[in-house]
Amino acid sequence: MVERTQLDQARSRAFEIAEALHGRHINTDLRSKLCAACFAISQQHHNSILILLSCNPPLQASAFALLRPLVESTIRGLWLCHVATDEAIESYIHSGTKLDMASMLRALGKAADVDAHGAIYQHWSALSAYTHTGEKQVQRWLLTDNIEPNYTESELAELVKLSGLVAEMGLQTVLSTLSVK
Repeated sequence: MVERTQLDQARSRAFEIAEALHGRHINTDLRSKLCAACFAISQQHHNSILILLSCNPPLQASAFALLRPLVESTIRGLWLCHVATDEAIESYIHSGTKLDMASMLRALGKAADVDAHGAIYQHWSALSAYTHTGEKQVQRWLLTDNIEPNYTESELAELVKLSGLVAEMGLQTVLSTLSVK
C-alpha cells in the first residue's frame, strides 16, 4: 500500500488541478477546445488512479492500467496544442483519423528539440503490459500462494508521482496556452 501521507497530498493536489481546469474559460477555437478536452480527460484518469489506490483494499491493478491512457491523453493534447496542423485537427475531429503515438511523440520532440519518443517509448511496453493484462501486470499476482496483488511500495509511490507529473503538464498547458487572457 502506498504511504497514506503521499496519497493524501496527491489527492489534494489532484483536487486543486480539477478545480483549476473545470469551468475554466478557454479560447473558443477548435484547437483549444480539443486540447482542453484531452487534458480534462487526463485529469480524470489521474484522479481515478488516486481514488483506486485509496480504496480498501486498494485497486492497484486498475490504477496501473490507467497510467497509459493518462499518458496518451496528455500526449494527444500536447500534440493538438503545439504541433498539429489545422488540416490534421480537422481530420482528427471529423473523420476520426488519428495519428499514432510514436508519430505524435516524434513531432512533439522535434518541436521541443528533445527525444520525446525515446524517453517515452523505452517504457511503452511496460505501460501496455499494465493496461492490457500483460506479463508485468500478471506477475504482480504470482508472488505468493494467495491470489493478491504484490506491488512494491516504490512501484506504488512511483505511480502516484508519475501520474501527478503528467497531470501537471496538462494543467500548465491549459494555464499558459489555452486560457482566455
